[in-house]
Amino acid sequence: MLRRREGFAPKLCWLVLQVTLYGSWAFGLFPFTLDPQTRQLRRHRWLLVYGVAINLFLLCIVVLLSEYSEETAQSLEVFQRNHLLGVMNVIIGVLALIASCGIILISFWKSGQALCIFNELLGLEHRHFGCLDVEDSSKFNLYVIQKGMSVVGELMGLVVVNYGMPEYTMSYLYLALLCLTQFCVNLVVTQIYLAILYIYRSVWLINRQLLGVVSRLRVDPLSDSSRIPLLLSLYGRLLALHKQMETTFNGQITLILTSALAGNIVVIYFLIVYTVSLGQLSISLAIFPYSLIMNVWDYWLSISVCDLTERTGRHTSTILKLFSDLEHTDEDLERSINEFTWLCSHRRFRFGLYGLCSVNSETGFQMIVTSFMYLLCLVQFDFMNL
Repeated sequence: MLRRREGFAPKLCWLVLQVTLYGSWAFGLFPFTLDPQTRQLRRHRWLLVYGVAINLFLLCIVVLLSEYSEETAQSLEVFQRNHLLGVMNVIIGVLALIASCGIILISFWKSGQALCIFNELLGLEHRHFGCLDVEDSSKFNLYVIQKGMSVVGELMGLVVVNYGMPEYTMSYLYLALLCLTQFCVNLVVTQIYLAILYIYRSVWLINRQLLGVVSRLRVDPLSDSSRIPLLLSLYGRLLALHKQMETTFNGQITLILTSALAGNIVVIYFLIVYTVSLGQLSISLAIFPYSLIMNVWDYWLSISVCDLTERTGRHTSTILKLFSDLEHTDEDLERSINEFTWLCSHRRFRFGLYGLCSVNSETGFQMIVTSFMYLLCLVQFDFMNL
């Protein structure tokens, strides 16, 4: 899964995967070791203990230092001018801390389920998909590289806020620990992101093989189509694995999306207060659009990777319809195609949040519109102080 390939994009993708793997090991967020004989992961008890200890210690230190930092921040002119913004800043800070703790601690709590998911992905890659040429799967590399760049952008955003926000500075120790905490959270998020992306890659490869079978049958109706039952079996395993991922990562995905939207509301409100209430227009205020762009980018990547997998699964149904135009007398092939079609029509690669909604582009737009509605309510509620 981490093989290096030729070309700039594959090398950069390989680098992001390597940083994610070794960074997760360094902070104990990937408490698994690879058995070279079985090529399967095993949960390492001491790595798990080390990960829980170092991350709890890091979170506790950040909480203690944040109390002093919050006292300093509340004395800023922007909070004295708009008390609602000060209250919102505290609430969002608490929500961000809860989200960070939840994302990290859930990853340890459900490490057993995650182990099963990663081992299944390893097995599929080693036995069925690893030997295939995937250079044309450019979206996989693109999404991995984008995720790496968004993580770097978010970490830079913390530094930029420290040095760019008017009248506000935090201690170097607190800034360093805050960046480490954010990096740890992003490592866990990236693991989930990559797991979903590998599902997309596997479905994409199945679609490409189905198209290859269709092309051969059009030229020669008696050509070999014995791989269809295997592809049907692999597709069923991927659907089961996707359902298992939905059950395992539901809580973390919910926290990721909720914290991202809440953060965007506060960033925009900060910009409104600075420009309208305080009448400040300076280059330093560019930190707010920058932070907003980074947050929206990272949020939309989480949405789009789920949407991409769902659309690729729907494309399988479109490919299967091509078999109905072919002339063949193979009853086994006809039976396999019918089973494949039934499977695609009844089960989909749709990532749901506790059955309330599906994570796709439509839901993503609705959540963005909802966040702007909340922002409008805030502006109307506190209009006299602006």
